[in-house]
Amino acid sequence: MKLIGIDIGGTKISVCLGDSEGNVLASRRIAAQPLGGAKLGLPAIAKEIEELKPKWNEIGAIGISSPGPVSSKEGIMLSPPNLKGWEGARLVDYFSDRFQKPVFLNHDAKAAALAEYLFGHAKGTANLVYLTTSTGMGGGAIVNGLLVQGASDTATEVGHYVLDPNGPLCACGQRGCFEAFCGGAMLAQKMQKEVGQKGIETAVLQEAGGDLKKIDAACLIRALKQSDPYAQEVWNGFIERLAQGIGIVLMAFNPEVVILGTMAMHAGPLLLDPLKQTLPRFAWKEALQACRIETSRLEKISELSGVAVAVTGFRRHRHEGSVR
Repeated sequence: MKLIGIDIGGTKISVCLGDSEGNVLASRRIAAQPLGGAKLGLPAIAKEIEELKPKWNEIGAIGISSPGPVSSKEGIMLSPPNLKGWEGARLVDYFSDRFQKPVFLNHDAKAAALAEYLFGHAKGTANLVYLTTSTGMGGGAIVNGLLVQGASDTATEVGHYVLDPNGPLCACGQRGCFEAFCGGAMLAQKMQKEVGQKGIETAVLQEAGGDLKKIDAACLIRALKQSDPYAQEVWNGFIERLAQGIGIVLMAFNPEVVILGTMAMHAGPLLLDPLKQTLPRFAWKEALQACRIETSRLEKISELSGVAVAVTGFRRHRHEGSVR
C-alpha cells in the first residue's frame, strides 16, 4: 500500500510518498517560516504533494505529523508554541477535501515514536520512548505495544514537564520546562544572549561566522569538538537538565529503550556518554538497568513519521470499519 506522509516542523515541512514497509519512494521539503502560517502553508504543502506525482488510485491514506498540542480526533493543530500562524489549522479537513483520501493526524513526537516502533532499529519493542531533542523537546511513548495518546492528546508532552518553576520562560507560557532548558531553539537563544551581552570569546561564535543570530545547537556541538571552554560549560548544563528530564521519563514509563532524535544523532558519544554517567542521579537503578539509551537510526524519520500516522490510522479505522 502506498501512502502520503506530511511532517510539519518549526523550521521545515516535508512531504513524501512511502509505503507500509517504511520505504520512502519520493520526498520534498520546504522552509516553514517563510510561509507565515496556515493560510499560505496548507496550499503550499498541497502543491508539494502534487509535485510527488502520486498515482492516487494506489494511495491508501495521508498521515500528518504536526507540532503539538493537537486534537487528533478533530484533526486540528491547536496552538503550537514554535509555529505562529498555524493556531487552529484544520489540517485533516483541508487535505481530505483537497485529495479525497482518508487523512490522519498526530503530534510529531508521537508520530516519530510510531515510526520507530514500525520501521526503526527497535521495531516491535513493546515499551519504547522517543524524544525529539530538536528545535523543541517532544516525546512519544509506546507502552505494551500501544501508543499512549491521553484523554486530550497531551500525554507524553515531556517538553513541558516543569524541571524548575523559577527557570527560564518557555514558549508555552510556563517557566522552567524541559524544552526551555534542552530544546535547540531555546538553547540557541541562551547562547546568543550570553555571548552578546558578556562579550564571550568562543568557538561557538566563530562557528556561526561571527554572527550572533546564527548561533545554534550545531555551532555548539562543533565548538565542543574543539574543546572550547564556553561550549563545555553550556554543554554540562544541558546534559544535567537532559538527564533530569529523561530520568522523569524513565520513572514514569519504565521503557526498554529511549531513542533520541536530531541533536543526539549529531553529537553521538559527546551526548550519550555524559548523559549515561549523569542519569543515576535522576532514576532508580532498576529502571536504568532495564533500559538502553540510543540515537535514532532512521535517516528519514521526518518523512516516516507522517507515513507511520497514515499506516496506523488506516489500519485502525479499517478494522473499526470507519475510515474517514
